[in-house]
Amino acid sequence: MKLTRYPIGARRASFAGIKYNCPMASDREIDKLFALFLFLPLAGVLQFVVANTAGLGASLALGALVLALWVATLSLMVLRGSFFSGFPRPAVGIFGLFAAWTGWITSLPPYFRDDLIIHLEAPKHVLRAGAWTSIPFQPSSVFPNSLLPLNAVLVNAGLDWAVSYIPALFYLAAALLLARWAAAEFGAGWGLFAGAGFLLEPVFFRLSTTAYNDPAVAFFSCAGAYYFWVFLRGGRSADGFKGAVSFAAGSGIKYNAGLLLVVMLVVFFVYSLRSGAFGPRFRVFLASVAAVLLFCGPWWARFAHDRPVAPASLFNGPLQERMALCGESAAYALASPVRLFFQGAEGNRCGYDGGLNPFLLVFGIFCLPFFGGASSDRRFLAASAALFMVSASLLFAITGRYFLPVVPALMFLSAGFLRAVTVRRKEAGIALAAAFLAFDAQGYARSALGFDGWGYLLGRESKGAFLSRNVASYDATTFANKRLTKKETVYFVFLGNQVYYCDVPYYYDAFWDGSTFMRLFDSKADVGSIYGEFGSRGITHLLYNKKIMGRYLANDDLRAKFAAFKEGFAQPVYSDENAELLELARRRP
Repeated sequence: MKLTRYPIGARRASFAGIKYNCPMASDREIDKLFALFLFLPLAGVLQFVVANTAGLGASLALGALVLALWVATLSLMVLRGSFFSGFPRPAVGIFGLFAAWTGWITSLPPYFRDDLIIHLEAPKHVLRAGAWTSIPFQPSSVFPNSLLPLNAVLVNAGLDWAVSYIPALFYLAAALLLARWAAAEFGAGWGLFAGAGFLLEPVFFRLSTTAYNDPAVAFFSCAGAYYFWVFLRGGRSADGFKGAVSFAAGSGIKYNAGLLLVVMLVVFFVYSLRSGAFGPRFRVFLASVAAVLLFCGPWWARFAHDRPVAPASLFNGPLQERMALCGESAAYALASPVRLFFQGAEGNRCGYDGGLNPFLLVFGIFCLPFFGGASSDRRFLAASAALFMVSASLLFAITGRYFLPVVPALMFLSAGFLRAVTVRRKEAGIALAAAFLAFDAQGYARSALGFDGWGYLLGRESKGAFLSRNVASYDATTFANKRLTKKETVYFVFLGNQVYYCDVPYYYDAFWDGSTFMRLFDSKADVGSIYGEFGSRGITHLLYNKKIMGRYLANDDLRAKFAAFKEGFAQPVYSDENAELLELARRRP
């Protein structure tokens, strides 16, 4: 199948029958956008190697140069306007206003950040130690994140807050790339629809206020899906190689992008066997494997220290965690992936970390492959998206942002489906598109109205007061910073990675739900052996979330075991309505 290409200016774009006299986006502009943002993780990989060979000082100097060049290049490209060619000027102006809005709400202090990804605590440990070290007892600390080294430069310069803007820029770039992709296939109007729908996904308000790494994953997954789509249509191996590198970059930042790559390669393999074009696609498959090994392969383990050795249970996945900590039945927990689209709740630990548009499921996966004889490239995207949703529901904690790698592809498919509806029945297509955007807009607005950080952003609340309200462990951590020494170690339990404000050595659970603690504090474990496990790791204090601990100890046996543990091996030194700090006995009684 040959890829149909339209030269710049040769086609008039349309949205629901409205004509735009504007040139279409070129492949070259998408390549520029991809190359610019690929530069950061590539530089991160290089900087990580330099830190472990030439030393931290050389790594910081390299990182400073990299960031300066990147910011200068981005600024020049924005001023030239090449990113926005092919779109009406009013839309560009609205995008600029949305970017300014995103920058403003991103200026919040860190409070819910991923420590070993975009969060700054790992660079802080690096700077204290004077050499590159990982944080033990946390599984993901074994492998580095390809964006993480660049953060060390900003921390070293006292610009902790600036790291927030890296994911914000990836977030905006992902929307722009998706808009250009949809515009190239369906017209500028539908490109605007896809970009606007992506920007207004309710989960993105939360991402803008928390600086997770997920926007970067969404960008690289969007680019990877685009390049694989182009490869399927045109058969050029170069496009497939770009897709492989893009997904590998996303995988080097977070594993959910790697899952999308895996399912796409599975569908690739099936399509290759059916079409007979196995040779070119097998080369792309090998390129994908090689690229992933470059970004996050086993050779990274050479630089890992203190690998975690916590015993693992036979089954301790997200579904079991929801059942144990949220009191859900097995059937209700199994329905979590679908409930995610309808029950999004901002910051609700036993709900969902933001919501997703349920129309994405309907338009993106189920309708398009069967509507109007969809092309094989769109069927490929739909099949990959469906397989991703099934796989992710069994592997991920059920939060909206973990499903972001597949959202750009679903948004693209939704634009295609709605365009097909519009061709057949204009009124229906317009109504469905409007309903889609209205659903996203009201969800985004609801998240914004329910956000309690406006007092800080408007200067009506101090940073300390804001953090005390939003970080369950903040007051207890402040107490620990004043009372404990650098020789003591605090274990954060059921608090996830809310450890940025801790100035003494610490460990924390693998996930917010305390899966490591749950493995150690098993109902069959002896309290003495639990104490011994903490002691072998040098842990002197436990800081736990009281509300979640209460839910976990709903079982009588566990409640009695924890009470026996506190009576024999620990004593409270601080307690408030959110958290309690326990000091472990120096010696066994």
